[in-house]
Amino acid sequence: MTLSKKTTVAALLAGLAVLLGYVEYLIPVVPPIAGMKLGLGNIAVLLALRFTASERTACGVMLTKILISAALFSGMGGLPYSLAGGVTSFGIMAALCRMDRRRLSAAGISAAGGAMHMAAQTAVAAWMTSTWNVLTLLPVLMGVGTLTGLLNGIIVNWMERRAGRFLTRSVRSGGDIGR
Repeated sequence: MTLSKKTTVAALLAGLAVLLGYVEYLIPVVPPIAGMKLGLGNIAVLLALRFTASERTACGVMLTKILISAALFSGMGGLPYSLAGGVTSFGIMAALCRMDRRRLSAAGISAAGGAMHMAAQTAVAAWMTSTWNVLTLLPVLMGVGTLTGLLNGIIVNWMERRAGRFLTRSVRSGGDIGR
């Protein structure tokens, strides 16, 4: 794939991640526990990992999503939480994506990423506030992260079934979309 095509795909996925983050921002989460979100923007990050076969591209999508979303929706005060969760989640998802895809679906990979995202954010919250009692919420938050990650992964699985052959052939071969 040429550099211009790789850049275009990364920009489109980063834009999708920010758009999904905005949709998430508009949805009220019940119950309102700090740090609990649906993680819809991570759909684009997982798509980048699975369709482009480039961890560097996917990492760029993830960092762009975090920085722009923090600037637009949560403020820079939430940036350490987002970075810790995003980097940790990305690390586990990238490692799992390197494994055999027939054994690990996008749903399983995303569920692991969601759990690790919440674990990292909870650790940062405990450290930044010096309130170690926050860690008592870890099982609940990791459970929620696993569930939301699973739901996001199901969406990615569905997208892979619907458009996987088309996107994979086009993106990996450098061919034109619609060929």
